[in-house]
Amino acid sequence: MSLKKLFFLSTVIFLIGHMNLFAQSEKVNLSGTIQDAKSGETLPFVVVNIKDLNLWTTSDINGKFSFKDVKKGEYTLTASCLGYKDYEMKINLSKNIEKYILKLEEQTLALKEVTVTATAGNKLNSSSSIKKAALEHVQASSIVDVMQLLPGSLTVNPNLNDISKLTIRDVTGKDATNAFGTAVIVDGARMSNDANMQMASTALSTQGISTSAGTGIDARQIAVDNIESIEVIRGIASAEYGDLNSGAVIVKTKAGKSPLEVRFKTDPKIKQVYAGKGFALGENKGFLNIDADYVQSQNDIRTPAKSYNRLTAQIGYSNVFNPQGRAFSLNAKFKGLTTLDKQKSDPDKQSEEKTKVENQEISLNIYGNWMINKAWLTSLKYTVAGSLGKQYNWDHEQHTTVGAANTNSMESGEHVAGFLPYEYYSDLKIEGKPVYAQAKLTANISGKYGIFYNNFMLGGEWSTKGNEGKGKSFDPNNPPTQSIRPRSFKDIPYINEYSGFVEDKVKIEMGKRSLELSAGSRFTKIDTKGADFDVIVDPRFNARLTLFENRWNKKGWQNLSIRAGWGIQHKMPTLAYLYPDPAYIDKASFSFKDDANNYKLAVITTNVFETDNDRLKIPKSNNFEIGVDFKVLSVNASLAYFKEKLTNGYNQAGYAVPYQYREYNYSSSLTHPEYVNGEVVENGTPVGYRTLQTFGVFQRPDNGITTDKWGIEYSLDFGKIDVIKTSILVDGAFFHTKTFDNSLKMSYETRYINNEPYPYVGLYVGGNNVGNGNLYQRLNTNLRLVTHIPQLRLVFTLGAQCVWMDKSKALSKYQGQCLAYMKDDDGNIVEGNVEKDKTYNKYINPVAYMDREGTIHPFTETEANDPVFQHMIKSGKSTYFVEDSLDPYFMLNLRMTKEIGRFASLSFYANNFTNAKPWRYYKSSGSDFRVNSDISFGAEISLKF
Repeated sequence: MSLKKLFFLSTVIFLIGHMNLFAQSEKVNLSGTIQDAKSGETLPFVVVNIKDLNLWTTSDINGKFSFKDVKKGEYTLTASCLGYKDYEMKINLSKNIEKYILKLEEQTLALKEVTVTATAGNKLNSSSSIKKAALEHVQASSIVDVMQLLPGSLTVNPNLNDISKLTIRDVTGKDATNAFGTAVIVDGARMSNDANMQMASTALSTQGISTSAGTGIDARQIAVDNIESIEVIRGIASAEYGDLNSGAVIVKTKAGKSPLEVRFKTDPKIKQVYAGKGFALGENKGFLNIDADYVQSQNDIRTPAKSYNRLTAQIGYSNVFNPQGRAFSLNAKFKGLTTLDKQKSDPDKQSEEKTKVENQEISLNIYGNWMINKAWLTSLKYTVAGSLGKQYNWDHEQHTTVGAANTNSMESGEHVAGFLPYEYYSDLKIEGKPVYAQAKLTANISGKYGIFYNNFMLGGEWSTKGNEGKGKSFDPNNPPTQSIRPRSFKDIPYINEYSGFVEDKVKIEMGKRSLELSAGSRFTKIDTKGADFDVIVDPRFNARLTLFENRWNKKGWQNLSIRAGWGIQHKMPTLAYLYPDPAYIDKASFSFKDDANNYKLAVITTNVFETDNDRLKIPKSNNFEIGVDFKVLSVNASLAYFKEKLTNGYNQAGYAVPYQYREYNYSSSLTHPEYVNGEVVENGTPVGYRTLQTFGVFQRPDNGITTDKWGIEYSLDFGKIDVIKTSILVDGAFFHTKTFDNSLKMSYETRYINNEPYPYVGLYVGGNNVGNGNLYQRLNTNLRLVTHIPQLRLVFTLGAQCVWMDKSKALSKYQGQCLAYMKDDDGNIVEGNVEKDKTYNKYINPVAYMDREGTIHPFTETEANDPVFQHMIKSGKSTYFVEDSLDPYFMLNLRMTKEIGRFASLSFYANNFTNAKPWRYYKSSGSDFRVNSDISFGAEISLKF
């Protein structure tokens, strides 16, 4: 769909929805009382919402609520209160209703119905809603653990020792591009990792330190026990949400009165304790929520360097002012996080080697909603948030050298250098202080105009991100490596983003049928020094046609709807991609040592190359999905097909620049050489030299990643079998993901020909491997038997995880052609299907090469047969492209939660409790590996006072 067509459709929807905006319509009032369903006590400060009109209010100290001047019609009335089950009911407002009784049920396992799995989000797009009961039943230690409830996801044992990231619709669960494009929004504020610069150098191919810089957020930063609900948007997100490619995870934390709750969790690797309470401050004074948690995680006591200790705390204030008039809600959340890891040593390293990783962060988030309730403006929603972090990495590492020369120069040219000790310890310190701030304002106009329900949204958003840290520092005489230099992060410019979004949603009711349409777009401009991007446009469209809905019919079809969506989503760059580290290339030009007279001289030629990419683009994801939702008899089902194409995904690519340096002649006759006036001399006579030409090779940001993904997600709820009090739920997915690295990466052979450096650099698609892509396919089913016995306050889940298909395969493709080829033992090229053959070794040529003048030439058959270029041809084993197709594998999981009265509960989980770890043979590597998660047990006890 073109932008013009989308804009036209959006305009038509908006005009239809507003054509009766100023028409006179009879209005009615709704008022009533909210009560505890069991005790009959009135409940104050409950949020009540007329969902279709985006009207809301709260109950007063006596539990009374009211809506005035509401247009006649049928609406959905909702109510929510911390500690109670969400209320939702259809209500027909054909006249004034003054004594409506709304009863809320306390959220306990004594309820007749309890949901401990993810449920369909009842949205136009594919989404899942995960409530508090499901979170507690999963016994999650991290928000990553919650993702196992989504269709197509597999169970992974809790692990807080390694950096963990959220991915959506990901086969491997380790796709860095997917994680980078997954937005995490907590209480209306988007979390960001874009100012993280904790890397030894972006110009290096390996970092040597554990860091999440340049990727998605580390999910370990999010405490789970204070979360009230999570919504995961897998489909086309509303125009309200930006800066994403893969989807969004929307988290809402607790707000309101609640008893003191203490939780203890334990499993073989993790120990965790949490405490929290919500205080009612009095009439019209709001609520204060305080909670904190501590977690200690260690994989193995024999590897103390691989451990994680974290403390988080949050103070929240919430209130609603003027609830019976133009209500104004105010929420303020102040959060602090710190890791408590002391410096650690690794028994596998030298005794003096140590490492330290610290992370602290404080954040403030203020958000709420102002109920205007006018024909021209229904409400204003606002968010103002900011955070300041401190990240610290310290590596104390041993080095053994041969007394190599070393320079600290940060400018190109020849420099007199020193010599490194034969053995020394380096101390690399990286201190970052990432700063984030954002503000968002959304205006909403909602109303009912005849058969039309309309919701128009217009908003703006600003965000900034930067780093005020000291950056990288170390003793220049004892460097961690000769390829890095100190750098202050304060010198890196901030990135400012300005966004505007508009969206209109229309629902047309036609008896038992209805049509819902949503069309909108998001516009973003990046403002930062040294980079210029055009305005980024993200159009979004969703629709749902309900063919019929009859919730009172229990014998046949109760509802059937078809939905579809299309949209474009962009992910903004990070500081590391826009402002990478310069590359420092050092070459030894001269070295002289006279130990007897304690005289030394070293000259190093340094070349400094800027590594920024002025052609860097913003990754773009083009998404489409179509689905069907229906309920027949007692079976509730949802089925969705999706297709996503990501282009220009961020990555790092090898890059080379030719340069020349002088290599001075060394002679045993030299006794006291000096460096004078830019050259080495002996007793005033210049020492001879030759000029050599070579290449400086480093990493720089690129847009080489493309991902084509499609799949089918399904979920079936067969309802509850009352005799055995057990519900049967089935969900799963088929995922087909094809990813390629199309970057032209430069690689240099560090060898000499005719006593001179190798004269060429090869340009390879995706790198030196014979393949530049991968294909992943997986079909899985999760069967859950949920047994809920209200009389015993017990819920028990037996889950069977079934992986029917698990395939992976390396690929080679560039501009529609396979680049790899085959040779027999005699070196003759063999024709055939390279990606299916498993007999002959595979080879790949560079697509081009660079000479010493920096000119790039195509790599042809002539070069392939030239002995000088033979070193540039890369090879792989005969089975490199063989598909790994694993036989099906299964495992059983168990979860149990038992409430002991109203004041305590005990939970237990056992993943893969039969210890099903079958071997599977991978043909591509010729090796056997075990599948499924390891057996794991854990328990949790919760006390309420």
